[in-house]
Amino acid sequence: MKNKKFIGFLVIGLLAAAMLACNMPLFISGSDLPQGAESTAAAQTVEAQLTQIASLPTATQAVPTATNTPLPTNTTAPTTEPTKTPTPTATSKPIPCNAAQFIRDMTAADGSQFAPGTTFIKVWRLKNVGTCTWNKSYSVTFDGGDQLGGSTFDMPENVSPGESIDIAIEMKAPNSKGSYKGYWLLRDDDGSKFGLGGSDKNPFWVAIKVVDNGKSFSYDFAKNFCNATWKTDAGTMYCQGTSEAYKNYVNYTVSFQMETEKIEDEPALIVNVSKDERVRGIYPAYTVKDGDHFISQIGCVYENESCKVKVVLSYQIKGTNTKDILGEWTEKYDGNTTMIDIDLSSLAGDEVIFTLDMSSLSTSDNNEMFWFVPSIRN
Repeated sequence: MKNKKFIGFLVIGLLAAAMLACNMPLFISGSDLPQGAESTAAAQTVEAQLTQIASLPTATQAVPTATNTPLPTNTTAPTTEPTKTPTPTATSKPIPCNAAQFIRDMTAADGSQFAPGTTFIKVWRLKNVGTCTWNKSYSVTFDGGDQLGGSTFDMPENVSPGESIDIAIEMKAPNSKGSYKGYWLLRDDDGSKFGLGGSDKNPFWVAIKVVDNGKSFSYDFAKNFCNATWKTDAGTMYCQGTSEAYKNYVNYTVSFQMETEKIEDEPALIVNVSKDERVRGIYPAYTVKDGDHFISQIGCVYENESCKVKVVLSYQIKGTNTKDILGEWTEKYDGNTTMIDIDLSSLAGDEVIFTLDMSSLSTSDNNEMFWFVPSIRN
């Protein structure tokens, strides 16, 4: 009876221990188990642990996948060019057969002054910009305005496309004061007129002023300057040449300013002599009368500070070898001018050729000097 009770208690104890085992820690010391039950308990414990682990939620760990990034290459990505808007093709204007281009006035630039009745040479420089050669059958013809005594004349030489030519026409200033302008055209061998750019509506022209202060002298070197022969060491000059066209030139004016800053309104000659050059004006013969004097004032033109010129007045008796110097002066820009008054009585009755002679003493090409009212007075 006692044994049965003992066995009963033992069974109850084992059951209680088993129930407690479920709530025990995962790791249990084997010495706490009955002998022989150590291996079984360990196995049961491991199985229980695995069961609990299996029942736990699985934690997913995101492991970054190593991506093999390709190395950069040297291949340049193609550049997409912007679409170009088509540009309308300009229609080239055909070049006419006959066409001229104005280059410059070589003499008598617009506004040039002349005394009444002065004969002069008007010179234009023109360029052939057409496709046809201007042959000697071409001509220059008056087209309107003031003709100034000019007349039609034939082309002096052939002018091929791209070449230039100086067109020279003899003209005469009217006897009355005022402004005058005349228009001129070219004419081909078929009689068709053409001008600048090929149009017969684009002529070239001459525009002058006739001036007179009303004074009269026995001989006026200024008013008659175009009747003189003007020379340099290299050749003959035109009267009333332009400063844009020539280094050496001689012009007539009734309005200019002296180096003394005085403004004059009487006839004068403005002469420019370039570096190392010489300019001479040789006048037609004049019959000297008893009591005649050569009178003038000379100096440099205002603001022409490089001016330095040797000036000589000489003469030669026509038809003889008799010649001499009447006076010699050096003019420079110093604010002073020189008055000239030479008695010509010793030459009375002779036909005398007077020469105005100027030589540069400057290293500059700008040596503008003046002869103010150069004249013979009695």
